Amino acid sequence: MKKGIIAILTVFTLASCSTDGEDNEMLEGSALVGTWNMTDVRFPEDPNDTSLNLADEIVDRLVEEGCVLVSFTFNADGTASADNKVNYIEVNVGTMGLDVPCPAQSDTETTVWTLVGDQLTFINENQEEETITIELDGNTLIILGEAINAENYAGAEVVFTRQ
Repeated sequence: MKKGIIAILTVFTLASCSTDGEDNEMLEGSALVGTWNMTDVRFPEDPNDTSLNLADEIVDRLVEEGCVLVSFTFNADGTASADNKVNYIEVNVGTMGLDVPCPAQSDTETTVWTLVGDQLTFINENQEEETITIELDGNTLIILGEAINAENYAGAEVVFTRQ
């Protein structure tokens, strides 16, 4: 189960990238500037896919408790950072059901970014430029499941809210 959640969110952890002080072009993405916390993961209803249903339940429970699993900060200078607790989720099964505490540990990574229209480009964990399609509406940012894994997460959405 832990692997399923990690796979869902791993692509959203913007990978390390050093900047060399080059002039950053003016960003069309000024609407993206700010801090965004993951507030929901939406999956198509599928009563036969217990792993996705359980992942959705775990994320919902942690968010309800005020746990910020993934947070992005997009700066106006074209730099960004990600704080990701997903790799540290522990699911414990006890007599009272599932116990999923908010992880205390997180990974923080940095990258550079640009946004043109709905195309967010950043440097991924392989130090390669990657572009994904996002939906940005005011204080809501949605990253589509197809950007994560088109085969397994088509129709899914990860929702972030500006803080």
